[in-house]
Amino acid sequence: MNNRIVRSYSVLLVVLVLHEPFTFAQNNRQADKSIVAFVNATIYPSPADSAIQNGIVLIENERIIALGRKSQVRIPKNASIIDCKGFVITAGFWNSHVHFIDTRIANANRLSDNELSDYLQMFLTKYGFTYAFDIGSFPENTHNIKQRIQGDSVFGPFILSTGMPLTSENGTPFYLKAINITLPELTSPGMATSMVDQYLSSGLDGIKIFTGSPVEQGKKEKILPLEIAKAVTSATHKWNKPVFAHPSVNEGIQVAIASGVDILAHTTPDGGKAWDSLMVQQMVANDIYLIPTLKLWKWVLLNDKLSPQKIESFVGVAIEQVKKFKAAGGKLLFGTDIGFVDDFDPTDEYVYLQKAGLNFRQILAMLTSTPSERFGFSNQFGKIAIGMNADLVVFEGDPQLDIKALANVKYTVSKGKVIYNGVQ
Repeated sequence: MNNRIVRSYSVLLVVLVLHEPFTFAQNNRQADKSIVAFVNATIYPSPADSAIQNGIVLIENERIIALGRKSQVRIPKNASIIDCKGFVITAGFWNSHVHFIDTRIANANRLSDNELSDYLQMFLTKYGFTYAFDIGSFPENTHNIKQRIQGDSVFGPFILSTGMPLTSENGTPFYLKAINITLPELTSPGMATSMVDQYLSSGLDGIKIFTGSPVEQGKKEKILPLEIAKAVTSATHKWNKPVFAHPSVNEGIQVAIASGVDILAHTTPDGGKAWDSLMVQQMVANDIYLIPTLKLWKWVLLNDKLSPQKIESFVGVAIEQVKKFKAAGGKLLFGTDIGFVDDFDPTDEYVYLQKAGLNFRQILAMLTSTPSERFGFSNQFGKIAIGMNADLVVFEGDPQLDIKALANVKYTVSKGKVIYNGVQ
């Protein structure tokens, strides 16, 4: 299973590079030279900057070439104008926890370009996501999607990927076994090192491990042996790549801390246990980032047909974990586990984050500057500034008054092109 995944990925890499849609890209070069002005907007250049009222963002090709109040920016006569009166503009959003295992996209090579663009719109770009970190999908499928986006034949976000997660022996979660997916299993530190090197040499952008895996519903989670987890992180860090961990329970977090994991893919509300202060301090001291995925817990329990009271109580544990982590100085990334979760709307996640004590600026950092810095793209993504990539979100409403406005997206712009238009 492990070697087959890597071999398939490597073969597909060669095939897709040889068949890049060159003609389409050539035909769009003229369009890439156009200048577009987004005018009359409230602009947040970054989570830390003051808002620019009645502002203009001017882009040419794939870059931002001017930014400021209407009185400060001269718009060239040949520019296309997009009136954003009543709208807010921020840098493009990251969703740092997605999957491409939904049956509608799991065989992307069978989809036409229009079909794939339509799915990616529904999945990500409709909600302003111009970047996505896939932390658990078949690499050959994700690579097909990435190549078609990069070749300009499909509208979609910039994608990073870990490929399939790694787990302990017999450690595939029950919900993946239910859909006939078996994860690559690590039985020794040596095997872990070899597997990481195979993954990353094939072009993947990080590694994900299950430090705690729910192998049977309602039973105790299987914990990844610490020596294997350490081998994974050591090998991955030699490539200067991040390690994500699915912890499931607090014991899984302890393995993540002790092994040097970089990012926790979830909170751990199972069992109703709060995070003790010492563990939180260790997480922060080790510079571990957290993706809360608060809406995930609501979605799971709704599917289990639990009462609203029980759902809110369960989610409340995760909210308190986030609140404690943030208060200790922990760094947060935005992610929703979509692709596993079949409800793509991020509104509930924004609301729950606000309940955890985060304000609009802090949530905006989770969506923009913090992931751009963590994943090594702060010189390209994460803020609106001259010379930065022209990746923007235009939404309606005041997020300072109503955080739900973040999901009311009117335009999503990637590399200077409108890839989602919610105004038409």
